[in-house]
Amino acid sequence: MKISRSLAIKILKYCHKHKKFYFPFLVMCKEYSPEDDDFVEICPEEFEVIESDQSYKTFELWENLQNLYADTTRLMAKGFIEKITKDSVEKEILHLAKEYRKLWKEKLCESEDIETYGLNEFFGGKAEGFEEALEILKRN
Repeated sequence: MKISRSLAIKILKYCHKHKKFYFPFLVMCKEYSPEDDDFVEICPEEFEVIESDQSYKTFELWENLQNLYADTTRLMAKGFIEKITKDSVEKEILHLAKEYRKLWKEKLCESEDIETYGLNEFFGGKAEGFEEALEILKRN
């Protein structure tokens, strides 16, 4: 998986600082090899070399699932669960936004019947609230 130079440096720094943390991927760099076509693993201790030399710019993460500790599997499971539940939440919020948007009627904004007007404003407010919540979720 391709990653940015800045992310590669962040990962290397974190792994260097937290030596007991098992990151189940190898940070690989193409320019670190004497041969241009090969990627070479970058050890966390080498983050300063990478950070100080701008010529290292092509990075990838390669899986390294040889030592799956309990913390590693817990973090991986958490990531997958967050992905699944976020998708579910987005679908539910989208459904609610559409339902309330259907109930809101522009012509009732001029209604003189206070109950009709109030209920219509309630539906419009709910629709806007769910639409805004969906925008926030999509940004994150």
